[in-house]
Amino acid sequence: MSSTEGTWRDTLFVWDGILEIDATNVNSDGEFPVKWEGTWVGSEDCPDAKKVKVPVRGVFDAFVASDNHFLVEGTARPVEAYVSFKPYQISMIGGSGYDLGEGDDKKKHKDDVHDLCLNSLRWSGNLHDQRNDLNFAVGRNEFGSFIAVGWARPGNRLTIGRRYLDEHDKRASW
Repeated sequence: MSSTEGTWRDTLFVWDGILEIDATNVNSDGEFPVKWEGTWVGSEDCPDAKKVKVPVRGVFDAFVASDNHFLVEGTARPVEAYVSFKPYQISMIGGSGYDLGEGDDKKKHKDDVHDLCLNSLRWSGNLHDQRNDLNFAVGRNEFGSFIAVGWARPGNRLTIGRRYLDEHDKRASW
């Protein structure tokens, strides 16, 4: 039995939203602002992410059906291929953050670190080979370190599954 089995860390948090790029506002280092807005849902008691059901988004809905919203903003910067396996890194620690809690207990939270790595800032449009649409993130907040992986989709939609790590997990130091 793993040290995280049967804990809140077995919850997979699926974030789904639209990535907006402001490429008209590029600074001298080639960095520019981005915004990612959407909703998230938690799938409790799900240590195997492959068994998580796909969150539902209605045909005319902008986001996945959830009362938990997020709006994170950051700066995208191109990185050299030898520095990172993805050509863009986005530090997503700005914006209003994300909802957590229910009813009167719902509050906004922010990540201390949330570095999202993308191969491209736009969906590739290739439904046959989606490797270029893979994205990966690492981060940290008041609840601990997390990793996330997901896909870019049509409409520049990013969907990722976020998992919090046990403090002894070597990935927590990435």
